Amino acid sequence: MKRAVVHIVGAGAAGLAAARALAADGRTDVVVHECAPYAGGRRRTFHDEALGLDFDTGNFPLISSWRASLSLIEAIGARGEWREEAEPGVAFADFATGERWRLRPNAGRAPWWLLGGKWRGVGLRLSDFWAARRLISAPPGATVASVAPGEPGKTRLWRPLTLAALNAPPEIASAQLAGAVLRRILLAGGSGLRVLTPVNSFGRAFVEPIARNLQRLGAALRFERRLVALNFGPERVTSLEFEHDRVDLGPRDALILATPWSVTAALVPGISAPTGDSAAMTVHFAAPPPPRVPAVVAALNGPFDWLFAYHDRLSVTIKDAAARLDAPRERVAAECWLGVAALTALSDALPAWRIVPSRRASPLATPEETVRRPLCRTLWPNLFLAGGHVGRLHPDSIENAVRSGAEAARLALGDDSQGRA
Repeated sequence: MKRAVVHIVGAGAAGLAAARALAADGRTDVVVHECAPYAGGRRRTFHDEALGLDFDTGNFPLISSWRASLSLIEAIGARGEWREEAEPGVAFADFATGERWRLRPNAGRAPWWLLGGKWRGVGLRLSDFWAARRLISAPPGATVASVAPGEPGKTRLWRPLTLAALNAPPEIASAQLAGAVLRRILLAGGSGLRVLTPVNSFGRAFVEPIARNLQRLGAALRFERRLVALNFGPERVTSLEFEHDRVDLGPRDALILATPWSVTAALVPGISAPTGDSAAMTVHFAAPPPPRVPAVVAALNGPFDWLFAYHDRLSVTIKDAAARLDAPRERVAAECWLGVAALTALSDALPAWRIVPSRRASPLATPEETVRRPLCRTLWPNLFLAGGHVGRLHPDSIENAVRSGAEAARLALGDDSQGRA
């Protein structure tokens, strides 16, 4: 009997994770279709000829409590491509006051570190962290700001962490999604808050190793394949219409759409499109960091939100960046570099730079938008969805993309015992 085939449309993190799970299982043939000429989706690496460096389309760190992502990285043999901070916590710098500190949680689940001011951060009180309890139990319509404390906790703690996790300010960000992030960290204890960054690039640390692994496992990766329509029968998807050909689905075949939410909504009846997106901007500088600069720094009251130090470059991320997208690029780069120089003690002279804007970095993470997000299951038993935006329990992230890809793979194999909302 001919083996069943699972077709996956989209070679971003979710599509690659789904393909890897299916190929490793070995019960089906796996075909990945991608409209671009490369894998990676919105998280990819490109080479800048003028600067002579490889850059990512953004900065894509992981944290040690993201078990699905780390398990996948281990499985494909790419753990050596990631740099893990030696101690848990996050470094902070406040441009307005010049103060610097680091959250230093202890490794176990009992948060005794909150009892010491030097571990919980400059100017932060124990009560500022008590909001974590309210976030974890927040009602569906709550925003982070509605349950988080006032100053200084809102500015010094919850705003940077909400921007990092949800790409939205606390005034509009879903408290339930923020609570899901905190819950995962708390369950892992302080050791769940160690930051990992690619040694070289996200492409070398994630995308390329998975693609090589898929080829070794016999999966087919087909690029420049734009899906334009799906054909539906009474109970199932019957065929996929690409720009230049059609693929018919057999009675045992399945389809996983790992496409952006707006694309999925255009292809699948009954799925509403997102109402908006959150923008982000990344500025890469061709300047290696001096010794002892933390791998990641949360920056407050400055021209950017996060600073990333790689071995050959410095990069900054501007979250919730819609207001900055149309500003002159030279001005944005110069302003950001002055901030980088202040944090690293490097010269104010602007090095070579590259700006990568992302007008649709992620769907809006508001409470209203979260309840509209699609789920992995659909009305058609051979069609499943995957992506960072799929499901309503976790924010759009690499971790949720990997988790949703694995879930879609399980359901495509007929194993729904571990399904989730």
